This record gives sequence, structure tokens and C-alpha cells, in this order.
Amino acid sequence: MASSSRILSDVRDVEEEGESSPEREKAKSSNYMRHSHDQIAKLEELFKQQPNPDENQKDQIAKDLGLTPKQIKFWFQNKRTQKKIKKAHELVETYTEEPGSQSELQLDLTLGIGCSHDPSPAIFANSSEVQNVSPNPGPASDESRMPKAQMIGAATAAKDELVRLLSTNEPLWVKSPTDDRRLILHPICYERFFPRVSPLIKSSKAREESSKGSRIVGINSKRLIDMVMNSETWAHLFPSIISEAHTIQVVEKGSFENRSGAILLMYVDMHVLSPSVPSREFYFLRYCAQIEDGIWVITDVSFDYLEEKTIPSSCWRFPSGCLIREMPNAFSEVTWVEHVEVDENIPQHSLYKDVVSSNIAYGAERWLSELSRMSYRLSSFMPNYIPCDDAGAVISVPEGRKGLIKLSHRMMKNFTEMLNMSKGSSQQIIMSEGVWISVKENIKHGHGNAKSLVVATSFWVPNPSNDIVHFFIDAKNRAKWDFHSRENNPLLELCRISNKPRSANFISVFQETKPAMPRERALIIQETFMTHLGSYIVYAPINVDDLSMTIRGHDSSKVFLLPSGITISEVSESSVEEASSSSRNHGATRGSLVTVALQIEISGAINSDSVEAAKALVISTMMKIKDGLNFCDLV
Repeated sequence: MASSSRILSDVRDVEEEGESSPEREKAKSSNYMRHSHDQIAKLEELFKQQPNPDENQKDQIAKDLGLTPKQIKFWFQNKRTQKKIKKAHELVETYTEEPGSQSELQLDLTLGIGCSHDPSPAIFANSSEVQNVSPNPGPASDESRMPKAQMIGAATAAKDELVRLLSTNEPLWVKSPTDDRRLILHPICYERFFPRVSPLIKSSKAREESSKGSRIVGINSKRLIDMVMNSETWAHLFPSIISEAHTIQVVEKGSFENRSGAILLMYVDMHVLSPSVPSREFYFLRYCAQIEDGIWVITDVSFDYLEEKTIPSSCWRFPSGCLIREMPNAFSEVTWVEHVEVDENIPQHSLYKDVVSSNIAYGAERWLSELSRMSYRLSSFMPNYIPCDDAGAVISVPEGRKGLIKLSHRMMKNFTEMLNMSKGSSQQIIMSEGVWISVKENIKHGHGNAKSLVVATSFWVPNPSNDIVHFFIDAKNRAKWDFHSRENNPLLELCRISNKPRSANFISVFQETKPAMPRERALIIQETFMTHLGSYIVYAPINVDDLSMTIRGHDSSKVFLLPSGITISEVSESSVEEASSSSRNHGATRGSLVTVALQIEISGAINSDSVEAAKALVISTMMKIKDGLNFCDLV
């Protein structure tokens, strides 16, 4: 138990240090430096091998080429965008204003994002939309100016439609026939309110999805607006939904005080926490407008700003977005509307058909649920905030709590990107016997490159999602689903940070009660989240020295993590019929979809034997989970 004693000792040491925790360096360079021909040639070669490197790979490339990770990040972002869109001479178009506008814009966009004067510190890296905009100060060409009027017109019309959608209830919004907890648009009434000239998706099987919801969250309204209007912090605010987001062009920078009037041309890739569901890509306009004192509307609408694209659009975003109303005590009331058209010809696993079509996967409630989760996370950074249900060793010093929360956030972000196997750093994707398999490149700082196999499978069980989550968080069941654990060797929970009081939403650190070797120093960091829309348990091994460094407030961005996890989604009876031939034996039970995704580090060459072993492991894990839930498939 030397490791657990070490951690408990570190917690006490951090509490005694208090405010003396080392401050992180803050170094920013506002100078734009062009890359050399050799650097560009090397970057082009690397792009052919891996167009979307992860954070560790970016750090290594930056080190090899003598550039900063930020330069590498935006070079690859720009290069990916150039490849995606035909006839684009320069996708990250020039933003032009009077002299000095660039510095004013940067100051405007960084307000409230990790600034020291804000009482609610951010967990996200300091960033600015200016990073995603070409820094060339030269005059824009007629070609780049041409669509600006069209973009402003489209954004304004979309905002007017969204305001009407937000302010109108019946008959425009009605209860869903499959779930009376959800509101959907009445198609005939919508067509009467907003007649359309022609279909926007050229497909014989286009289907609309719509939803509306409202929730109060613990984020100051102006801070929330700043975060949503910044592509990097927006992606971190919704890590389980957004795998990639960036700004292509700043059309209008808006008010210096509250971003009202800002219009951005953006790109986003959205995903569901299962490789069985294809991601959704949108090129869209985002318009922030203050419509009353203390009330803002942020509108999104798809915009086909080039006549031709490499791939026809498979989904289209009608006016969607949110209304943010300022509330007392730094709270905000957020009302959310989602309205999209999708091409049903795009193949998708029958298991998840209901989850997607019933607005669970991409609906308003999912966005609000994730926003609520992150608002609790942000509030847990407050100096005096220590929930009464924190367990084990209480990490009361803000820097220690902040470090562990940031590490868990990065683990979660890596896990969600890992599940989106068609994107990111996954390679050699194959599907075999219901199992998704991919190879992922990782960089272990100080140890060179490392490869891992990612294996994932999805399956249906008749149990409600709450019962399944409690099965996973019960310590005695750990060996049934975690390949890091062993039978008759329960884990000891060293500490816990609650993400929401009196709920199954928390971050934990575990250690085996009987380590395999006396000097074994491996721990497990885990995040658990549970809602009626979907739940997950994500975990990763971590070295005790790395954890000690993290809870002392040191930079943990280079701590090596290989996350694995489980996601759970409830389904309706219609999906149950498709998901299992035995569903009729379970009466009206809705059941749940479970996705198990395991990541295994491979020290040698990856061959057919290692792939088969990984596939066997995830299938064995699935069978153990079914057995633990007392569910046996019937033929």
C-alpha cells in the first residue's frame, strides 16, 4: 500500500502548501512567423502520412521542426480545410479592418477565457479565434469579399427564424409521438411559417430532426457567450459531441463588450459515443445578437459558400442555436433548438437507428445535458467549493482539484475522439464480427512513439441504463469488465471529486488492494457520468508519480493516457425489436445500448495475432458484462 500512502501524503502536502503551488508559465507570442521551405516540405510529407495528429504527435512534430505546437496545430487545421473544399485558394480567409483591429479582436475574443480577473477559472487552454484566422494583413480580394453580403443576409434571416422558433410554442412545437417528454416541430405548421423553395439535400430519403429544451446552468452569460463564440473552447465545452471545430472566417467581429453582431463562418464535426454511428459535418454561420437587455441569441445555419465541394452534403443545419438569458448569481437560462435535415441513405447501424432518429443522439437535450455537466465542472474550480459527497482523501486546494479535473477532461476528450474512428489519429480501420478495430498512434514524451489497438463493440441488453451504471461502479464487479483488474482483488478508491452533488457524476482514483508486485505503482483514474440521455465510465491507468505531480498543481499535459471506457444509451421498444430477436420476451422493457471500447498498448509489431487477441478481449468483456447483468442472448 506504499502507493496509496504516497498519494494521501501528497494530498496533505498540497493542502499545507496552499497558495504556494507553482504558477504555470504564460508565454504568448503575437508575432506571426512564416515557415521555411524545409519546414513546409516536411509538414506536407507528414500530412500525407497522418492528416490529423493528436496532441502528443503535434508536440513531437513541433520539437522536430523547431516550431510551437500552436503553429503545428493551425497548419494542419488549414491544410485539412484546403483538402476538403474544392476551388479554395485559401480557406482560412483574410479578415480585414482598420489598423490595430487584429489586436482589438484578440483582446475581445479572449475576454473571460482563462483570464485572471474572472472568479471562475477555466479548464480550457487559453485561446482566441484569431488563431484560426489568417494573419495576413493585406487587403482582401474581390473574390473573398464577394460572399460577405450573402453571409450577413443568411445569418440575419436565420436569426429572425430562430427567435420565432424560440418564442412560439403550440402549434409550432408539439410533443413527440414516441416520447412526450420531448418537443418536436409540427412539419405542416413549420412549412406554413417558413415556406421552402426546394429541398436542401438532393436525396430521395431526406429526414428532418427537430427538438427544443431549456435548462438553467451555473455559468455567467457573458462567459458562456465568449466560450461558444470561440471554436476551441466550444469544442472543449461539449467534448462528448464535438470532435473537431474551427473558424474559417470572421465575417463580422461584433461588439467589443458582449460579441453582439459577431458573425463567424465555422466548421464542426459532431459524433455519437459509438463507432457504429457516422459523424456529422457542417459548414455553417454562427451569429451572436443581443435582442434585449440581458438576453442573447446565438444562431447557427448551414452555408454553402462555395458552389462545389468535394463531397455532397449529407446533412443540413436549419436555423438552430440557443437563447441565453442572464440570471442572478452568475447563472444563465439556456433555451436550445436543434433543427437539421439528414440523408437517410447514409449507412448506420440498426442498433442506433432509434437513438439518432428520436433526437437523443444530437437533440437539444443532449447539448443541454453536456452544458450542465460542464457548468458543474467549472464551478468545482472555485476556491471554497468542496462538495460534501467527495470521498476518500479530500483534495481541498484549488490547484490540486483543478489539476485532476483537467487531467480527467483530457482523458475524456481523448476517449471520445478515439470512438470517432473515421477521424483523428486512428488508422487501418476494419470491421469484423461486430467489432470495430483501429490502430492509433501515440507519443509517450521521452519514450518515442507508441502504438495501441482500439477495439470496440456495441450490443443491446434489456436492463435500464441506471441499473447498468450502478453495476459498473460496484467495486466487486470490476474484474468483469476492466481488463486491468483481477478477480478477488477489489480496487481501493483513494479519492473522489464530485462533478455534481448527490449524483453518480464524479472523478475517482483507484488502486488495487493487492498489487501484482510489491512495488507496483500503477493507479487508475476514472470519470463516471450518468443521465437519462446517456452515461459513460471512462478510465485509464496512470503512474503514481504523474498523479502526485498533477494534484500538486503541476502541468499534466504530457502525462501519458490510454483511455478505455463504456457508454450506455437507453432505447425505445422499436429499437429493441431490431436489436435483439429475444426482445419480445422482455415485455415493454426499453433496454439499453452498451458500447465497450478498449485501448491496448502494443509494444511490438501489430499483426493478425495481436488483432485477434484484442478482438477476443472485447468480445469476452461483452459476454462478462451480459453475464453480470443476468442477460443471456436467446437464439
